[in-house]
Amino acid sequence: MPESPTHAKTLVVGRPNVLDEQGFLEDVKTILRSKLLTNGGPFVSQLEQGAREYLGVKHVVAVSNATVGLELALRARRFAPGAEVLLPSFTFVATAHAVACAGLTPVFCDVDEASHFMSIASAERATTPKTVAVVGVHLWGRAGDAAALEAFAAKRSLDVFYDSAHAFGAAYADGAKVGTRGRAEVFSLHATKLLNGFEGGLIATNDDALAVAATRARNFGFSGQDTIVSMGTNAKLSEVHAALALRHLRVLDATLDAYRAVAAAYGDALGAAGLLDGPLTYWNAPFLGADSGCTHSYVCVRVEPAFGVSRDVVMAELRRAGVYAKRYFFPGVHAHAPYAHLAPREPGFLAATDALNASLLVLPTGAAVAADDVARVVAELTAIHGAGRVVADAGLAPADWDKSAYDTALATIEGERAALRAKLADLDRAEAGVRDSLALNLQLVANVEGGKGRDKP
Repeated sequence: MPESPTHAKTLVVGRPNVLDEQGFLEDVKTILRSKLLTNGGPFVSQLEQGAREYLGVKHVVAVSNATVGLELALRARRFAPGAEVLLPSFTFVATAHAVACAGLTPVFCDVDEASHFMSIASAERATTPKTVAVVGVHLWGRAGDAAALEAFAAKRSLDVFYDSAHAFGAAYADGAKVGTRGRAEVFSLHATKLLNGFEGGLIATNDDALAVAATRARNFGFSGQDTIVSMGTNAKLSEVHAALALRHLRVLDATLDAYRAVAAAYGDALGAAGLLDGPLTYWNAPFLGADSGCTHSYVCVRVEPAFGVSRDVVMAELRRAGVYAKRYFFPGVHAHAPYAHLAPREPGFLAATDALNASLLVLPTGAAVAADDVARVVAELTAIHGAGRVVADAGLAPADWDKSAYDTALATIEGERAALRAKLADLDRAEAGVRDSLALNLQLVANVEGGKGRDKP
């Protein structure tokens, strides 16, 4: 990504965390010397054990990525082909891909507009006799209302799975770590995640049978050296990926502290700038306390109508300044080509999803984001908000606003100012002419009066 022409440092969402480079390179040397590069070497085993202990869960199965991890967890339950699985449309498309690749039918539900977790009322309305499971998605590093989702599922004998890609290190309301509920929870080790393994995923479960099935399925269905007992795929995690993730796991608490500090800094700066009094809603604000269980892996603002311009305009203007904020899950999964035929037909069924698609903006965060970076982002937001008011005053529709419209509005204002300055200059010249003429006339009168005096006897 090119650096901004006006700023030496480009700020992005999801920049990988930097850690002990030398220590990791020593791990790589160890791996190369051992000749155990994959197929369940010691670093994978250590990662699985470390994650089990951290989460407080019976089993952790390391896999090549979180998408295939969720697919394997679903396959382990041997649901009938085509059976329906409830999931939010406001999620990354990988959630739906995992369901579909497991041979099941995604059914899209709405989310709660405040928490961004699945709406129970929407899930109720979407349930049919074909529904066998529900996938809750924990977004932004905060656990959703798992108790409510599981109570709904229990009434209908549905399995519960969690896409917890964003949420390693987060905790539920009862203090238990995310990773300990449902049939299984799946985490991402993608480079942009708090727990970075370049790529990779973890299946966390207390279900013994599911853990065995997923372990076999990640390695082509092998049980032992020569025996294939089930369908499977190649979803193994390499030793190098595991080594990096393990190093991040060992410093996770310090990383969490850094993320929480950045989220708090954003809250302070946005409040001081007056942007939280209508122009923006700061999603992270209610969860800034140390006991909230939120990791603040992502910093999210909602661009409200009072901001004066649309979310997409804000995003475009931030990028001009070298701040690469992002709109997430745009459009909703139901609007993408592979799933458009599954989109709910009921008008307004995904109203919250549609509203968030149009207004949510994720700002740069992470351990590498410093206090002056936060100040810079907030300063840019403040400037864009001010520009939006200029445009509104010029009579332009905020929804139609773009940089050219802003430039046009400013050019119009500057043109009017130039015209006024020209008129003032003309008036000054006219006034000077009048003053010169008056002075000349006064001099002539004085000369005439002086001449009359000399003619007297």
